[in-house]
Amino acid sequence: MISIPQYLEFPSTGKTKEICEFFLEMLERKNKSLYMHSQQVANYAACIAAQLGLSPREIKTIKTGALLHDIGHLSVPNVVLNKAPYLSVREAAQFKKHCIAGYSMLENMEEFSDIIDLIRSHHEHWNGTGYPDRLKGVNIPLGARIIAVADHYDQNINPCTQKWQKTHEEAVLELQNGAGTLFDPAVVKAFMDAVAPEMKALPVKEKAVKKAAKKKPAKKHKAAPQPKAAAEPVTAAVKKAAAPEKPAAVEKIAAEKPAAEKISVV
Repeated sequence: MISIPQYLEFPSTGKTKEICEFFLEMLERKNKSLYMHSQQVANYAACIAAQLGLSPREIKTIKTGALLHDIGHLSVPNVVLNKAPYLSVREAAQFKKHCIAGYSMLENMEEFSDIIDLIRSHHEHWNGTGYPDRLKGVNIPLGARIIAVADHYDQNINPCTQKWQKTHEEAVLELQNGAGTLFDPAVVKAFMDAVAPEMKALPVKEKAVKKAAKKKPAKKHKAAPQPKAAAEPVTAAVKKAAAPEKPAAVEKIAAEKPAAEKISVV
C-alpha cells in the first residue's frame, strides 16, 4: 500500500496542528522508516474505524493517534530500533518504554486528552498479556485496539519497517490466528472487510486442517516380516534319546522267545 501523507484536521484555536507536525518532523529526521510506518498505520486505522461505523470525529481522533503512536521512539536509540525484534532483555525493556514515553510527551496538553490513552495502550493484548499496563478485553480503548491491528499488519508487510516482510496472505492469516488472543476479534473482522475483502476468514477447524496439510507426513516404517522358525532337523541321536530305552535283559528274552516256540512246535 502506497503511503499517503495525512492532513490533520484540528480546531483553529491553539497550536495543536503545529505540535503534531513538529513531532512528525522529528520522527522523520530520527528514522525515516518509522515515519513511513506511522503514515501507513494511520491509513489502515482510518479504514478500520470507518468500517466499524464510527463517527467522523472518532475517525479523525484515531487517525491522529495512529500518526503519533510511535513518537515515544524518539527516546529510544537507533541502535535498539534497528535491532528489533532481536533484542536483549535490557534492550527489550528499553524498547517497551516507548508507549509511556509517548504518553508523557503529550499528557499535559489538553488538546491531546483523547489521544494519549491510544498512544499508551496500542501494545496491549486482548488476553491481557501486552504492555505497559496489561489491560484486557474491552478495558483497552477501542482506538488502541484498532491501532494495534493496523500496526501489527504493517510491520509484517511494509518493506520500510521489516527487512524480512511476509506476504499479504501470510500477514492476514497471522491476524486471523491472533483474533481473540492478541487482538479484538471484531476489529480483525472489520480489517478483513475493509482492507482484505477477498480473503474470507477461515473457521478454526479449516485453519488446523490447512496447517496440518502443509506439514510433510512422516514416513511410515513397515515392520520387517519375522522369518518363520526353521524346523530343527531331528537327528538320529535325538530320536534315540526320545525313544524309551529297553533294558538289556528284556531285549535278550525277546530275541530268544521265537526260537523256543519254533522248537516246541516241531
